[in-house]
Amino acid sequence: MTGNDDASTIKKDQTVNLKITDLNHRGEGVGRVNSFTFFVPHVLPGEYVTAIVTSLHNNFGEAKPEAVTKTSPFREKPLCPYFPRCGGCRLQHLNYKAQLNWKHKMISEVLRRIAGIEIPVEPVIGMQNPWRFRNKAQIHFGLEKDKVIAGFYEYGSRNIIDIKQCVVQHPANEQAINIIRRELQAYIDRTENSAERKLPVTGATIRTSFIRGSCVIAFQAAPGRTYINKLKELALKITANSGGIVQGITLLHTGRKKSGETVLSGATVLEEEIFPFQYRISPLSFFQVNPSQAGILYNTGALLSGEPRTAYDLYCGTGNFSLYLSQKSEHVIGIDVSDQAINDARENAALNSIKNTTFINTPAEKIKDILFKGVNPKIVYLNPPRRGASPALLTSVAAANPERIVYISCNPATLARDLALLVKDGYGVKQIQPVDMFPHTTHVETVCLLQNV
Repeated sequence: MTGNDDASTIKKDQTVNLKITDLNHRGEGVGRVNSFTFFVPHVLPGEYVTAIVTSLHNNFGEAKPEAVTKTSPFREKPLCPYFPRCGGCRLQHLNYKAQLNWKHKMISEVLRRIAGIEIPVEPVIGMQNPWRFRNKAQIHFGLEKDKVIAGFYEYGSRNIIDIKQCVVQHPANEQAINIIRRELQAYIDRTENSAERKLPVTGATIRTSFIRGSCVIAFQAAPGRTYINKLKELALKITANSGGIVQGITLLHTGRKKSGETVLSGATVLEEEIFPFQYRISPLSFFQVNPSQAGILYNTGALLSGEPRTAYDLYCGTGNFSLYLSQKSEHVIGIDVSDQAINDARENAALNSIKNTTFINTPAEKIKDILFKGVNPKIVYLNPPRRGASPALLTSVAAANPERIVYISCNPATLARDLALLVKDGYGVKQIQPVDMFPHTTHVETVCLLQNV
């Protein structure tokens, strides 16, 4: 079917010819039949493709590529043998410089469309070597005819791809995946009764220290299948047989009645460095997944902060940015809802002999009570999760009348929404600096400076 055909006649499983004009926020190619839009994965702007229609909705359709009849000059052969099946990286087929340009364009367009912000966006700060940068892997386990598989979900499904290597993970994470798979396989093989051959864990979070080259593992187990003694035996074998790669293992509890962790083996607190600071990280605490870019991110935020007397760091996590702010501020107040993260933040301040920080364990949304009982801030630093900040929090921040707000976001859409509210409350956006923390994905961190006008 050609692009001149009536879009209303399109049916599922038909073939359509498309010119790809853009990428959407999921990294899928955008093409049209007349005015009807299709989203096609694993293709690039400027390419002509034939694609098979997989689903139709009121305003758009989805299709899978069948052939690329004209190839983009920016297309590259992916390094990963599992691309494009794996759902982890969406852009390995796009060369890295072009990835940075696309992220810059995406941020600019989203800010203009949602928030009406027209100021120039600075070029995205990328990596010199955009490989092996991740310190964290979230792995799923399964059984296929008594064979243990361990890896990531397939793109668009919950099927597990059995991963032997991952070119964006630190090598210790990759080795840990293979060690866990091997020991789980031995566990299954030792179980004589086939009816009892069930995996004792459903997934794991692996986190590696770049300065130590060792990792800690946090297991997840299905409700009702938490056999502590068996898990401890398994954890001890993994730790002992890892050649020093695995430092320790915990079991995470995430049910409604109980949350937290049980230590199964070894030591479970990692040491890390983001120059010039040292950090201790617990398994449940947030920490940037790309340590080499994190220093650039924090330095960027600190440079935009000026030299405030009092600074508030909302969603402070383990105190990563608070420590950077402490070099330029008389007093930094960090706030986070996670008690473990706040404990880590206090330990990190002590570890680095920093005495001008205070960390408070409370939701960031309660900042109003804290702001108006303490010293009015010269700067408020916001680094919320992907969902962004609540309108009530933003109103409280604006009412405290800080001279500057530095907002760091990993989601351009919620960033634009929140900036629009702050602009309405009297703040002007003065600088926008993206930092690429997640090469080969559609994600990007953006640092924004706002000033009271």
